[in-house]
Amino acid sequence: MINYTSDTIQEVMKIGAESWVDQQLAKTSAYDNTQDTHQTHLERTINIALGAEPTKDWTVNTVFNQTAASSNVNDYQMAAWWENALGHPVNTAHGSDPLRQRIAYALSQLLVVSHVEAPLDQRGEGLAFYYDIMARNAFGNYRTLLGEVARSPAMGIYLSHQGNRKADLKAATRPDENFARELIQLFSIGLYELNLDGSPNRDGNADTYPDSGSNVVPTYTQEDVSEMAKVMTGWDLVGNTRYGHRGSTQGNYTTYMEFTPSEHENEVAESGDGYVTIMGKRFSLTSGTDGSGLDAALDLLFQHPNVSPFVSRHLIMRLVTSNPSSAYIARIASVFNNNGSGIRGDLKAVVRAILLDEEARSITTAQAATFGKAKEPILALTQFLRAFQVQPLNGWISRDNTTPVNGVYWYRAPQSQLGQAPLRASSVFNFYSSDFIPSDSYFSDNQLVAPELQIQTDQILVEINNRIFNTMNNYEKNKIEKINKKILSDYAKSKNYFSGELWLINFDKELEIYEQALDGDSNKDFTNMELKNPSTGIRYKAQAIDVLLEHLNQLLLGGSMTTEYRAALKLYLMNGTGSQYSDNFLEAWVNIKDAVRLIVASNAFMIQK
Repeated sequence: MINYTSDTIQEVMKIGAESWVDQQLAKTSAYDNTQDTHQTHLERTINIALGAEPTKDWTVNTVFNQTAASSNVNDYQMAAWWENALGHPVNTAHGSDPLRQRIAYALSQLLVVSHVEAPLDQRGEGLAFYYDIMARNAFGNYRTLLGEVARSPAMGIYLSHQGNRKADLKAATRPDENFARELIQLFSIGLYELNLDGSPNRDGNADTYPDSGSNVVPTYTQEDVSEMAKVMTGWDLVGNTRYGHRGSTQGNYTTYMEFTPSEHENEVAESGDGYVTIMGKRFSLTSGTDGSGLDAALDLLFQHPNVSPFVSRHLIMRLVTSNPSSAYIARIASVFNNNGSGIRGDLKAVVRAILLDEEARSITTAQAATFGKAKEPILALTQFLRAFQVQPLNGWISRDNTTPVNGVYWYRAPQSQLGQAPLRASSVFNFYSSDFIPSDSYFSDNQLVAPELQIQTDQILVEINNRIFNTMNNYEKNKIEKINKKILSDYAKSKNYFSGELWLINFDKELEIYEQALDGDSNKDFTNMELKNPSTGIRYKAQAIDVLLEHLNQLLLGGSMTTEYRAALKLYLMNGTGSQYSDNFLEAWVNIKDAVRLIVASNAFMIQK
């Protein structure tokens, strides 16, 4: 569920899963103290931009990137995401809260915005601000999260309620319904009435399930959407020269939108009474402390019985298993409804319940063929990088062709190769459908879904392996320095903004493990590579490979490597044509590289159990 390092594995084994989860939930974050060095996604994005392009005038009129409207900021925002996903050797607070970051990513796949909608493609700071909403509220309350999402510039632009106006019959216009519809359908209650376990509610009682019959009850009507759209008027970017302007050099994307009462629907044009009725609930369009009616609308949705199973199922599927049992969803939805202290929507309690539920922890359940999930490409890559102590490659050259960049992870457009990247989905429906069924009779016959397999295609799997191979072959420290005989700083200078992935991993630990088993020391001469143990008659290399494979089994597969697969790997590493060299260090390094590549290419790695 989290991309482990060796240290993390040892920590969890020592203190237990429950204590580790509780520690993660209690960790400080970038949102606790504005004066400390733990930067938010927005702060780090700005910091990277200022460092990479120091001569660009980023803050004309004190609004970051407003005048520049540089598409480069999207790349700097992606770099900030990598830093929080991978951790950092200098900015050590970044990435120190992996569970918070993992939940933020899962929430971003439910409350979707994307850079594909102009001018977000040129105002990447809006994406950074939005991701902070996800991370700040990852352990907060879902109602608070909905309120901040609704008022965020990125969502306002993406689903077009920024600049939404009241009805004008002379101009034949009515409020835009885009955000209103998705707020109901995708962000809160879904299409049909649900039971507590997420199954269709056909008998009118959400607490009894499953229900017989085949009918489903829609959660809303077109009239509900039209009424909701009236509420979603009057919101605009702070600093716009005129209401509703969407030019790339207008507005502030680093603060919440502001409410403009004169543009808010009042129903005067249609001789209405200033009230809306949504799903049977009536309230004033000017209700609330800001007179927008927005909080009344969000309260209505938040109290709907569908919200708990709808959100709970999404988080379970993103974190644990694609096909959770009815009972698992119901248990988590119950926690959403009441955290034990009478509070609804407490995501900290929900996350804890999901990760520590008997279905998530049971060895018996984990062995079931229907349990688990395919890994998303970007998470598979992240796990690989964290496993091998990834660090920034310092000294590559910025977009300005002059400035050396230090302390920044660089893979600016993963979506172009991996089919996904945070806040870069091709539509509001995320990278894949939560109900996707692969074209294989096993899934259809057993009524199973496998959402991530919608993008884990043959081509994407090739791309993942290409990225991993490229990282090992070109950005592993020992390969650069000891095999290719290059000075690391000079090597970095040969790379730039357009070079693809720029980071540094190392096989130091794996080389040490290998040599300790081979020679009983760690002086990197690998003397016994071709020798046999006189007491057993078996090559020392065989015992080194055994130890290496068990280490990688724990690090990458959670101890699930089968006997057959282990034997096949060992056979290749011992005798394969590409596994033997006259240079002992090179042979050891290639053995490690090949072992890692073959493991991460396996279904055992690409399926989370």
